[in-house]
Amino acid sequence: MCAKLNLASNGRSEGEEGYTDGPVEDELLSRLRAGETPERIIAGDDRFPVLYHLSEERHNLLGWFPFEEDAALLEIGAGPGALTGLFAARVKRVVAVELSRRRADINLARNGRFDNLEIVVGDFCGIDWEERFDYVTLVGVLEYAGRFGAGGADPYTGFLRRVRERLLPGGRLVLAI
Repeated sequence: MCAKLNLASNGRSEGEEGYTDGPVEDELLSRLRAGETPERIIAGDDRFPVLYHLSEERHNLLGWFPFEEDAALLEIGAGPGALTGLFAARVKRVVAVELSRRRADINLARNGRFDNLEIVVGDFCGIDWEERFDYVTLVGVLEYAGRFGAGGADPYTGFLRRVRERLLPGGRLVLAI
């Protein structure tokens, strides 16, 4: 594996207590680590979490987007990596942030071949960031800002402000809910 997995030193991590699809995540991690491909797992298991986390049909969300090859992309809420591999194949650098260590481990087992990928385990809002990016993606994330976000009277606005701080001038936020 070439990708790196880092635990955020200043970020809060919810681990598996914060949100989970339950034991199916352990199953996916075990099977991927054993060398099974996502395609093979899906072929024999039609449970929703398996399809949702492993199906390449999720690439339809952003496979059409004209990412610039020399760009850096921050993926907030990467989960088990349904889109991470797509991003890593299309841009120069990907930093994938995931609150759950187990989901980050699944992502690494799935996309560890990419040497331009760094997976960070922690709460995006609790990490002291210096790097800025050409793209920041929030796919299925903003709706959780009230529970896991910046806090305050309007956690959604606070979360989006933190996201904007990570964009380079002229950078783009890619948002899907």
